[in-house]
Amino acid sequence: MGSYKIQFSRMGSNSMIVNWPQIISIEISENINQFIDLIKGNLYIEEFRVGYCSILIVYNSHEINYEHFCKILSKYYLDLTDSISVKKHVWEIPVCYNDSYAIDLEEYSEKISLGKKEIISLHSNKTYYLHMYGFIPGFMYLGGLDKKLFIQRKDKPSRNILKGSVAIGGSQTGIYPSNSPGGWYVIGNSPLNFFDIGKKESPVIVPAGDYVKFLPISESEFKKIEVLSKEGKYTLNKRFYND
Repeated sequence: MGSYKIQFSRMGSNSMIVNWPQIISIEISENINQFIDLIKGNLYIEEFRVGYCSILIVYNSHEINYEHFCKILSKYYLDLTDSISVKKHVWEIPVCYNDSYAIDLEEYSEKISLGKKEIISLHSNKTYYLHMYGFIPGFMYLGGLDKKLFIQRKDKPSRNILKGSVAIGGSQTGIYPSNSPGGWYVIGNSPLNFFDIGKKESPVIVPAGDYVKFLPISESEFKKIEVLSKEGKYTLNKRFYND
């Protein structure tokens, strides 16, 4: 049976929110992902969007009413078992932490009272869980940041953060897949293309629910990988989690 008490709320004539306990955790994210695996083939569902502790579901209200659909989804959740196990991967994301790419590292270093080398070491030595994508298409929300690196978001967001920027905000780290305004502190940049709208089945390079580890690279390595990535010749390294 499902591990948590979930609640359904009507959001409109053809949409609803399914809420889990409002806690950001790997366990809840895994439970949500397992639930999605069960329901994604349901013929009534037209689309869904995932949050840390919720799923927004758009359904065909011409074929089924809200009350009946809630009962069906509740049955799905009761059928969920902890025995569902999917092998997870750790994806190695190359990142250049040089000053020319880490535009906020100096300010960030002063604000948290840690040296640049220690920040880079702490950031690149952790393995992060990819909770979900959001904010803009392809933006990774990664959990597992060392508490020493926590920081409040910027009081005044930057107008244009460059594509590939690796940044920290609050208790999370993430990657900007395209040029965008943003309020997180940029501490590096990756030369990869993180979102390709032309790949309809999987426009992102790392599935939600997998893990990410940052691999420090030099500026010359950055430029080489950037060329290979643009030509579609760069292969992202991955391994099974806990191997």
